[in-house]
Amino acid sequence: MITNRPLFRLNSKPFDPLNKAIVNLIWANVIVYLVLGLLRFLPFGDAVFYFLSFNPTKPLYASFYSIITSIFIHDGLFHILGNMLWLYFVGVILEDLIGKKHIYYLFFGGGILGVFTFYFFSVLFQQPYPLVGASAGIAAILVATAIFTPHYRVFLFGVVEVEIRWIVLVKVVFDLLGMFGPTNAGGYQAHIGGYLFGLLYITELRGLWNFPKIKFPQNTKKPKRSANVNIHNVNNPSQEEIDRILDKISAGGYDSLNQKEKETLFKASNKKS
Repeated sequence: MITNRPLFRLNSKPFDPLNKAIVNLIWANVIVYLVLGLLRFLPFGDAVFYFLSFNPTKPLYASFYSIITSIFIHDGLFHILGNMLWLYFVGVILEDLIGKKHIYYLFFGGGILGVFTFYFFSVLFQQPYPLVGASAGIAAILVATAIFTPHYRVFLFGVVEVEIRWIVLVKVVFDLLGMFGPTNAGGYQAHIGGYLFGLLYITELRGLWNFPKIKFPQNTKKPKRSANVNIHNVNNPSQEEIDRILDKISAGGYDSLNQKEKETLFKASNKKS
């Protein structure tokens, strides 16, 4: 899959604030892969790998950390290579459109919900296999890209021009079929959690619905004023506007007002009662 984006620059500094979120996520996954790969040459290396993996046979309270650590672990070169290619070639498209902050939210949110989805199916079907890989977080980015910019065109294998929505749709269908297959069913189940998070997040970002907002009670008591401004003309400022300006004066003094606020206060003070 080829776009008009530049290839990943090997000379980019790891976790540089100027890097794209996609680049920093790739660095994190590659560094963890290399470190664990070196550790596996040591006697305790495999133990560290499985300690950081998410194991559904362990109680959640005993391995809660692995919900995050498992996202950055890959079992084999082709595993990490495939995930990082998907992350880069699709992730840079979406990051240019919505910014790096949302890429981080999608990656971690999709990864976490993917782990819980995998855990649900593991308990339901008594699957004892551990989970590793960033694919659930990448799945969230994939489906978010397909929804946010469905007609974006890429060159598949550098030959066929295809809209991004069709590529993602085919992948989602294969993952749905693979959920109950004989190989890597747990990985496909985690992907579904990632797709679900990506769908919810990007539709909320586009304003199609809103996450429930928690509203905390506020102190609505206002200090008593020695004078009141009566407004009888619709062209004059409202009492609420005057109260807001007076509150601003109480907090920062008259000089804190802008010119429009000063004119509003002057107009109200000269209005006959």
